[in-house]
Amino acid sequence: MNKLESLKLFQDIQLVSTKYTTLKLKDNDKEVEDNRKLNSLLEFYKSSLDKIKERSHFVSKQTRDELKNASSKDIYKALIDLNNFANSKYKFVKNSDMDIESTTVKAVMLSTVDELTLINESIRNKEYLKDKNTYFYIYEKIVINAFMTFLALKDMDIETEKRNSLSQGILSQIQTLSIISM
Repeated sequence: MNKLESLKLFQDIQLVSTKYTTLKLKDNDKEVEDNRKLNSLLEFYKSSLDKIKERSHFVSKQTRDELKNASSKDIYKALIDLNNFANSKYKFVKNSDMDIESTTVKAVMLSTVDELTLINESIRNKEYLKDKNTYFYIYEKIVINAFMTFLALKDMDIETEKRNSLSQGILSQIQTLSIISM
């Protein structure tokens, strides 16, 4: 565990968990209702974690199958393209107007995007080459958690464009991890 905790990526992810704690719920019934609903949805999807992992592994397998006859150059290009596409989707969500969502939704969505951005950047910097197993472990945990969180967020009042961008970014990140694991 000390090895994991000594990684800058791990430390940066830990910082994300406290980044949005200063956001205050607005004093209205909608905020309280949204908070309860989102917590309930997160608990529901946590109980379905095995199914979520199965869906993620299915996407990974499809990606590997599509690239099994590709050249190293084409595989590397796919890795870069997917990672860049995911990053553009995270930037869209992060830079979009968040005033319309509830404080709870805003905090959960932005912290999820921040974590995904950190692993996206780590992949772009090829940090995983230092210790593939440890980095892949972190990447996979973050992406699976983001997938679960997305499923909960999709049932909340979020603009379609933001929801779709988050979904596309997570899917692309799953595909990126699949390529790294080849």
